[in-house]
Amino acid sequence: MGEGRAQREEAPSRVGAAADTLRRLRWALIAAVAVPALLFVGAAWFDRERLLRDAADDAARAAAMLREHALKVLDTKELLLLHLDRHIQGRDWREIRALRDGLAEEMRTILASRPQLSGFGLADAEGRLWMAATRAGAETPAEDAPSIAHREFWSAQREHDAGTFISRPYAGAAGGHPTLGISRRRSTPDGTFDGTVHVGVAVSYLLDFWAQAVRGQDGAAISLVRSDGEVLARYPETGEPLPRLAPQTSALMQRLKTEPRGGVYRAASPVDGAERIAAYAGVGNYPVVIEYAVPVASVRAVWRRHLLVLGGICALAAGALGCAVLSAMRQARRLAEEQGRRAAAEATLQEGQRLELLGRLAAGVAHDFNNIVQAVQGGARLIEKSAADPERIRLLARMLDEAAGRGAALTRRMLDFSRREAAGAANDDGAADPAAAPAEAVASVCQLLSRTIGPLHRVRCEVEPEGLPALVRGDRGELEAAVMNLAVNARDAMPEGGEVVVRLAAGRVGAGGDDPAVPHPVRLRPGVYARISVTDAGTGMPPEVLARAGEPFFTTKPRGRGTGLGLSSVRGFVERVGGAMHIDSAVGRGTVVTLWLPAVGPAQVAPWRPGMGNARPEAVTLRPVS
Repeated sequence: MGEGRAQREEAPSRVGAAADTLRRLRWALIAAVAVPALLFVGAAWFDRERLLRDAADDAARAAAMLREHALKVLDTKELLLLHLDRHIQGRDWREIRALRDGLAEEMRTILASRPQLSGFGLADAEGRLWMAATRAGAETPAEDAPSIAHREFWSAQREHDAGTFISRPYAGAAGGHPTLGISRRRSTPDGTFDGTVHVGVAVSYLLDFWAQAVRGQDGAAISLVRSDGEVLARYPETGEPLPRLAPQTSALMQRLKTEPRGGVYRAASPVDGAERIAAYAGVGNYPVVIEYAVPVASVRAVWRRHLLVLGGICALAAGALGCAVLSAMRQARRLAEEQGRRAAAEATLQEGQRLELLGRLAAGVAHDFNNIVQAVQGGARLIEKSAADPERIRLLARMLDEAAGRGAALTRRMLDFSRREAAGAANDDGAADPAAAPAEAVASVCQLLSRTIGPLHRVRCEVEPEGLPALVRGDRGELEAAVMNLAVNARDAMPEGGEVVVRLAAGRVGAGGDDPAVPHPVRLRPGVYARISVTDAGTGMPPEVLARAGEPFFTTKPRGRGTGLGLSSVRGFVERVGGAMHIDSAVGRGTVVTLWLPAVGPAQVAPWRPGMGNARPEAVTLRPVS
């Protein structure tokens, strides 16, 4: 009864646990795909930002290196200009023209050791070039010296003292290659304009160095820009005239207003329109800045290559996780199907055991009914023979009435038993009965066992009424089934026959209230309990068997004689209602199984008398507590 019901409750729970496992695995499968995808997105964003940040840092370092090179070139040219200016300081142009051959030869010697220089020159206040030296050789202009008044490096100094001025590139005398003119005013005592001292720097020298600096950097560009926005040189060359940057639209010119010494920015190039990450740095005190820029497209190209590697890793991780989860799901499905089949087999087996128990009860009832029928038949024959003796007829009538009463009582017990069994099955999806009377349940089970336990065994039921709770937690049908399972196990432990003793007594757990002679399980809460023990004088259990007693499907009975679910269902019942089961056994000393069932509410002691719950007086013994 209770065992079958417990199994019917456990089977859906196992199936439900398997379904929960499958649901969790489905979520795990989603996570196996989503988590690597999220990691890929996060890593891709982080890698993109890192590459852009690294590109900006690299550009800043490159700009600083290019600034040092440009500063070294310009400082050298300024020193040469000062050196040439000192040679002619305090001299008028007539004296300078007389010394021009010697000066030109000296300058030519300097040119031979300075590959970046393209030439030197001296021009008067009208722009006439009175001395010039180029890499091709010393030049001594005639009396009608050519005019360079159209050159920017000369005209810029005439209008005002521009200090060291760097002009736009122009076609120099040495092969017509682009040249930057760097000029200073000639020193005069009163500071008036009296011509210029100038030197030419080959743009190709700068471009060659810049080409080495950007080697391996796809799309990198370097520009030398004057503070007024004039682009003096750029690598790579585009074949188009170099632009003049507009302060209102150029990102570089806008940045120079707030950070004139250097910085990093990202904007579209005014030369080719490509978006670039640019770093610029001011070149000393000269009115120029050097700018190094790399296209954002090249950074993105590197990022896309990284994405391929990162995506492959994340895809492999997602595939491995997905395969693992799918394998686990397949195993979980197989396990759920196996559990469903096992639950169905267990339910079928438990139903068979219940029918076997009912068959035994029916056999005992048939035996009782046979006795009753024989008594009725015998009484009827005696009445027929004693028709002339009224007193004897009355005696026989009373005997027949008693026999009929015993049959009615037996029928009521069977009806009560079947109703409780049906109620237990009907309550599988609902709540169990809140409480049961332990004395009535034990008395009823003892009466049934006394008829069905077999000819080699007997049942003795003892009740200690002192302090016994009126009600305990749990369904009465489950309680009766638990006691009956323990009694059947006790009978099976004595194959040669013997006595099964069922005892009912009170127990108390709590500070100062424990009975030292009756140890209780440590898990119990303080309170009043009903102790139901079933004792046999069988072979007992060795320690290794006792340690596993109560495990589902563990049994020492021969194949076909037991499932190992009896004690497990009893343990499940008592623990479900807040009690505990204790087993005391040893080889050769028999076994005592004690159930501790908690009282309902406050300790309410019910008066008990022999015969309670239709109990037969000879089956139940009232034994006062000593």
